[in-house]
Amino acid sequence: MYDVIVIGGGPAGLMAAGFAAQSGAKVLVAEKMVTCGRKLLISGSGRCNITNTLKDTKQLTDKFGKNGKFLYQAINAFKTADVVAFFNSRGLKTSVEKNFKVFPAGEAGSADVLRVLMGFAATNGVEFSVNAPVTKINTENGSVVSVALGGKEIKCRCAVIACGGKSYPKTGSAGEGYALAADLGHSIVEPRPVLVPAYAGDAWIKDVQGVSLRDIGLRLVSGGKVPAEAKGDLVFTDSGASGPAIYDITRSEFDRNAENTLTIDLVPDKTAQELDALLEESARINNKKVIKNIVDEYITSSLVPALFSVSGIDPMLKTSNLSKKDRKLLVSLIKGLPMTGVTFGGFERAVVTAGGVSLKEIDGRTMSSMLVSGLYFAGEVMDLDAPTGGFNLQMCWSTGRLAGLSCAEYAKKKI
Repeated sequence: MYDVIVIGGGPAGLMAAGFAAQSGAKVLVAEKMVTCGRKLLISGSGRCNITNTLKDTKQLTDKFGKNGKFLYQAINAFKTADVVAFFNSRGLKTSVEKNFKVFPAGEAGSADVLRVLMGFAATNGVEFSVNAPVTKINTENGSVVSVALGGKEIKCRCAVIACGGKSYPKTGSAGEGYALAADLGHSIVEPRPVLVPAYAGDAWIKDVQGVSLRDIGLRLVSGGKVPAEAKGDLVFTDSGASGPAIYDITRSEFDRNAENTLTIDLVPDKTAQELDALLEESARINNKKVIKNIVDEYITSSLVPALFSVSGIDPMLKTSNLSKKDRKLLVSLIKGLPMTGVTFGGFERAVVTAGGVSLKEIDGRTMSSMLVSGLYFAGEVMDLDAPTGGFNLQMCWSTGRLAGLSCAEYAKKKI
C-alpha cells in the first residue's frame, strides 16, 4: 500500500513525489517511459530555463492569462526565488541571462536539473516504476483506492496526475492524463499546441533564413479578423519563423484552418504617418541616393532585399524619382511585411500544451480534485500555459510541490 502514487515522472511529478515523501508519505512514481524527465532533457535545447527573476506573484500569474488566478496560492507559496534556492541548495548553481531568465550556470543544463530532481526524490525514499503505464485510477465510494499499473492493481491512498500535456509526444507526453481524469468525471478543455513555429510559402523567406529581428510588432490576421498581436523577437527559418513573438501569437484561440497571415511591423515605435514623413524628408535631403540606402536606415540590412522583392520597386531607384505612391507602399510594408498562407506547428513541435483538465474542478489551494477524494493534479496536464521565459516550469515546480504536500497530508488522515 502506497500513500501516494504520482503518475508521470516529469518536473511536476518529481517535485510532487519529492515533497510528499519528505513529508513522510510512502511514494511511488509511475513513469510510462524507460526513464524519467525525457521532455525536461530537451527543454531549452538542453539548457533548461528553470524560472525567472520576477518576484511579484501577480505578475507571474498574469502570464497565464485568464486562468492565472488559479495559480496564486501555489506560486505565492513557492516563488521564483524559492525555486532558485531549491536547486542552489542541492548543488546546482544558476545564472540570470537575457535580463530575467534563470538557467543552470556554466556548462550545466537540463540533465543537471533532472539529476537534482531524481536525487531529491531518492534521498526521501521515493520508489519508481518505469516502462509501465497507468491505465486506470480506481475509486470506491468517491475516493481513490488503487491504480492499474503494468497489468497490476497497486493500492494507494491518493494519486497525483502529472502526465503533462500532448507536446513532444515522442518524449512520452501523449495526453494519457486527460483520459485518466475524464474517466473519473473531469472535464477536459480541448488541448491545442502552443509556442510553436509558423510556416509560410512566401519565396522571400528562404532568402532571409537565420535573420533575427528584435522588438518587432506582430499581428495575426485570421479569416479577416485580428485575434492576436504580439511584440518581441523572432528568427526566420527556411520555411517560416519562430521565436518569442511567434510563440505568443500561437497562445491565442483562432481557427488554424482559416486563411492566416502574419504581418511584421519592423518599426513599431513609429506610426505609419511618422515613418512616411521621415522617408519623405530623407528622400528630399538625399535626393541623389538610391532608395534602398534610405530604407536601410530604418530596418535591418538583411531584410532590405526581401522588402523590395515584395514591393516590386527597384531598390536602385534614385530617391528623387520615388513616387508618393511607391513611398506609401514601402511604408505599408515596413509597418506590415506579410507572411501569407501561414500554418502553425502541431503537438510534435509544441513547447507546451494549452487546454487540459478544467480548473473549475480543481481546488487551487491544494491541487485536489473537487470530484474525487484523494485525486490531485500537477503541471501541464491542467488548463494552464504561459509564454516562454521559465513561466511554465515555474508552474510545474509550484503546483508539483503543493500537490505533493497536500496529498501527503491527506494520506496521513486516511491511515
